[in-house]
Amino acid sequence: MASVQGRKRSRLACQTCRELKRKCDGAEPCGTCVRFEYPCRYSAGSRIRSRTDHHHAPQRSVGLPQCSPIDSGATPASSAVQHQARSLEANSGPAFVRRLGFKSESGKGSPRVQTFAWNAFLGSRQTVQNPLARPVTELLSQHRMTYLAGVYFQKLHPTYSFIDAGQLEAHVRLRWSRPSAPEPGDALLCGVAALGCLFSQVHADRTEPELVESARRMLEGSFSEPPSVAGISAWLLRVIYLRLAGTHYPAWMASCTVLHMLEAAGMTVEDTNPAALRPDTQEAGNVEVNRRLLAVAQHLNTWMSYDMGLSRVALSSVTCVLPSKRPGEFTTELMELLPFTIQLDPERTQPASELESALQTVLDRVHTRPPSVLGQCNLALCLCRRLRSMEFSLPDATIQRILVLTASGIRAARAILEDRAPWHHMAYVPFQVVCVLLAIDTVASISQLRDAVQCLRDVAEVYNTHATREAVRTARSLVMLHQRGKEMLAAALGDVVKMHDVNAHEDVASTVPVLSDEFVWLNNLPEDISNLQDLGLEQLLSPEFFWNASSS
Repeated sequence: MASVQGRKRSRLACQTCRELKRKCDGAEPCGTCVRFEYPCRYSAGSRIRSRTDHHHAPQRSVGLPQCSPIDSGATPASSAVQHQARSLEANSGPAFVRRLGFKSESGKGSPRVQTFAWNAFLGSRQTVQNPLARPVTELLSQHRMTYLAGVYFQKLHPTYSFIDAGQLEAHVRLRWSRPSAPEPGDALLCGVAALGCLFSQVHADRTEPELVESARRMLEGSFSEPPSVAGISAWLLRVIYLRLAGTHYPAWMASCTVLHMLEAAGMTVEDTNPAALRPDTQEAGNVEVNRRLLAVAQHLNTWMSYDMGLSRVALSSVTCVLPSKRPGEFTTELMELLPFTIQLDPERTQPASELESALQTVLDRVHTRPPSVLGQCNLALCLCRRLRSMEFSLPDATIQRILVLTASGIRAARAILEDRAPWHHMAYVPFQVVCVLLAIDTVASISQLRDAVQCLRDVAEVYNTHATREAVRTARSLVMLHQRGKEMLAAALGDVVKMHDVNAHEDVASTVPVLSDEFVWLNNLPEDISNLQDLGLEQLLSPEFFWNASSS
């Protein structure tokens, strides 16, 4: 029998990785602590060995904070730090994948943050290598600008409504009546047009990245000016585009910028004192716009921070209330989830009972528009991950309600795909549904896997990008890993049956149910699991792998 190469491990591990039972690369600070911002500490004896064993290790970025060592008699990391670490992992969908026993292809620590269907593109729509920044009147005709604005108000505005359609239409007429050099309002028009392109064509044309680049240059060049409603709206449009089609860090940094601009403009406080607001935010008609800008900005920044395990912008003394409901708009429907989302902040320590109560409230809500349904589903799945990280057992009735919501989430993702409206949750929620269904591990949850995986495949067929293909491959690998674990359990049970005599074996075999056609698809998965590493029976049988291992 050929020898099996063992896993490559560091000869020492930091205190945090030891206590959290995580793999440590032995660097100072280690990759895990850098990724999730844990305090990275080594004992005195370990640090002496570290100088010998790791003197060839590559240097970390000088911008990262270095944690001071502790002596061998120091106490372990505090329970608050451990809670924060668990919360970061539970909030982050990519980190949850590792809890299912999966290792990324690179095998270098945690899965890459840009993987697993954060959106369908991850920057791939930037097809032009060096897009030009030009006035919007040179990039688009008035007719096409009007068309793209119509797409924006039809597909995006009902969910993120903070721009007045009438005012934008008047702005378009005025702007094309005097085409000239770039004007301050061009960034807003470019942002609306870029999102109109994204939601009206599967593949980007040359104009779309040029609209994005033109808006970026104008926005970054306006920092010397006091923030205005128009400028903040243009920045928020950029955040939305990056969340839908860009990569993690630019999107997160832009979302932080918007919140700081809102605070600088005094738009986080509804104060009767006019001096507290900038001149263009003093009008009573703008109060509702301020609320919507703040709510949408907080929603995007909070979730991106959770996904990446980074800090969200926590504004102090916010007195703005949620926006009011308007016919044909669903912004409030989505933003009403914001208080429950903020409860998941890793800095907070909440008992499991409060999180379960929040989960029940989220499950009770009725959401009508597909993007809003996916937001509800995403929040419920995150609450489930947090409760699981606290080793809290959900009642069977609650699990059944979660499965009802995950089924609704898959239907909502399909509706979005059919509408060719590539919301960021279109692939992200189905992928996370696959992970949670495997973690629940009941007959009811496994029966939903077919629809969830098929939804991912359909997304990848229409939006054929590296991000969607990787999501499908990863989901398939997780299912195969789960299947292999079940096969090992079945083999162990088979060995027990073989201990009996032939007659007893025949009697028992006659009572074994036949696998229904509903689950035959699992046997048709490819046999290639080359991207699964460190697969072992001990890992598969561990309580942490199966969420509900005792369920049938």
